[in-house]
Amino acid sequence: MTSLTWNTPSLHAVGTNSSYPGILLGGAFERPPIHRFLEGSRHTILFPARIFENGIYEPLASESGLNAKYWDNFIRESLERASLLLATLDPLMVRDRAGVIQMAVLSSDNPMVASCILTHGFLQRFSAIFGPELLIAIPSRNKIYVFPKLANRIASAIPTIHDDHLISPMPVSSEIFELSAKGLHSVGTLDPDDGR
Repeated sequence: MTSLTWNTPSLHAVGTNSSYPGILLGGAFERPPIHRFLEGSRHTILFPARIFENGIYEPLASESGLNAKYWDNFIRESLERASLLLATLDPLMVRDRAGVIQMAVLSSDNPMVASCILTHGFLQRFSAIFGPELLIAIPSRNKIYVFPKLANRIASAIPTIHDDHLISPMPVSSEIFELSAKGLHSVGTLDPDDGR
């Protein structure tokens, strides 16, 4: 993989604290300088960051001086890293009494776990289990829940997902997202006080 550089900032930090580019999911309360809400979302954003080997991240400070080629390479490398991470994750498959898989839980110390939903391989991997339309809860940057859209048991998982959101040092949101061949978008929230 080639290293991309320009004057300030750089994709890869110089010295012992190496970093790599990442497109992270986060809560709107974080307010990084560069961000975008996920489609239909009120609380969940995407933002570019440098991620250090120890899991600490630093949002990119400014768009000034960044050209289209840089952004294309940043996004490409971020998605490649998320795809590699997805390939290493072993989801916990939660089954009902009859042995039918009800949900998958992906977790790791890596802050890019939630970013795995942006990769092409994510839908492919979980569609084979749950069908072509998925529902996803992202309570924290390092833990996500995946459900089938039809005949799901999200209601029974709400307290656990809500607790994960509240106690996480990397909270994202209590929104629910649908992922299908049509794309990713917010379809609601687990928070009864949200007003949707």
